[in-house]
This record gives sequence, structure tokens and C-alpha cells, in this order.
Amino acid sequence: MTRPASAEGRFRAVAFDLFDTLVDFDPQRIPEVIIDGRRERTTSRAAYDALFEAGYHLPNYPAFHLLWLDTSRELWEERNRSPEYLEVSSTERFRRLLDRLVSIPGPKKEEAAALARDTHMEAIIGSAGFPAARFAMLDRIREAGLRMGVISNFDHTPAAHRLLERRGLSGYLDVVVVSEEEGFRKPAPRLFLKAAGGLGAVPGEALFVGDDFEADVRGAQAAGMPCAWLNRRGEASPEGAAPPDFEIRKVEETLRLLSLA
Repeated sequence: MTRPASAEGRFRAVAFDLFDTLVDFDPQRIPEVIIDGRRERTTSRAAYDALFEAGYHLPNYPAFHLLWLDTSRELWEERNRSPEYLEVSSTERFRRLLDRLVSIPGPKKEEAAALARDTHMEAIIGSAGFPAARFAMLDRIREAGLRMGVISNFDHTPAAHRLLERRGLSGYLDVVVVSEEEGFRKPAPRLFLKAAGGLGAVPGEALFVGDDFEADVRGAQAAGMPCAWLNRRGEASPEGAAPPDFEIRKVEETLRLLSLA
């Protein structure tokens, strides 16, 4: 059974997943485009416009968007096939996209890929919000002397840090572990172990809070780190899976698990 109530002060530190745990990702903030009569939310139009305005010769936008989708699908499938949970960086993703645009000469492709990547990342950052009321949770944790960190599956480390800085979160965090920088994605245990070390704790002394059962709960369990599953919709655990240590509906309930509420 999932343990309710309080952790009785057993934790010295807490780490959070980033998207849809510490910050709220709102897909409605991603720009909407109409392609072949269909409405889609995508960052591809912003990247296309940035490349066009920079003077790059491009195919028409629908053709560019199809290349975008094909490249993304190819990399996601490659990543998901990896039994070691290898990460594929956004830089590699956009290099492959630009490799398919024969109209851009080789020497220019690297800078074009960086421009497309950075434009995409700005849209992702802009779609992630942090409610002002949530600062009270972080303030309470900090006042109690517990260290805090983030463990994120994110394919561009600089963008993760820009997001944290812009939302006023960087100053709260003692460690930020990003999959792109590590070369591996959750549930690879090494990300959790690195975070525990950065928090000055052994894994059993650090609580991890995340919303994705496969990446967050299984990853924390493999590393020996207690985990709170942020299960907003009250879903059942996967059949046959070991249950999380705790289950919460709102991230602010973390305070109760830390005996701070």
C-alpha cells in the first residue's frame, strides 16, 4: 500500500521533476498553426520564420513541417528503443533536421540548426508557468533547512537553466540534473544518484517528487530513493508495478510528506 500522511521528518532533501511537477507545462501556450486544414500546436512555424528571416533558403512551410515531424519521430523512436535510456540532445535533433534541407549549404547548417533549436526552446520556456503561490512551498522547505534539487528529462540543458532562472527558481536549488547533460534519461538510476550526491544525502534520505510513473517512480525506486507520485488524475499504478512510497494529487502536498505542514 502507498504510505499516507507524514514521513516523520526522515528526509534531509527533496528533488522535483521539472515539467508538470515543479513547473506547469501549458500546451495551449504553444503557437497554433493550420496545416492542410488541420489545426496543430507546434513550434515549427516559429523556427521556420526565424530561419527565413535570417536569410536561409527554405522549402514551403508545409514541407518544412513534415521534415520536422519526421525528424522528431525518428529521434523519439531511437531514444525509446535504447535499453540504457540514452538521451538524444536537441542539438542533434536539429542537426538532423537541417541535414534534410539540401537548400542550406553545409557550412551554414550548424548555425541554422542552433537558431531553429533556440527558437523552439524559447517557445517551450514560454509555455512553462510557476504559480506565485507555489513559492510558499519552496520557502517553507528552505526555512526548514532541507536542500532542494531538480531531476529533469530535458534535451537542452541551457534551456532548463534559463527556465529556472526566469521563473525565479534557481536560487532555491542546490543541484539541477538534466538528461541532456548526463547523456541518459530517467528512469536511469544514475540521474537520481547524482542528484542525491549534489544534495549531500544518500538516496534514502532524499524524497523525489514526479508525475511520470515510468520515468519518475521506477527511476527513483531503482536508485533506492523514496518517491512521491504526483498523480493528479488518480490513475491506477501499472499492473504488477511496485507502488510508490507516497501518492499525492498536488505538488504542494510535498510539505506534508516532509512533516512541514
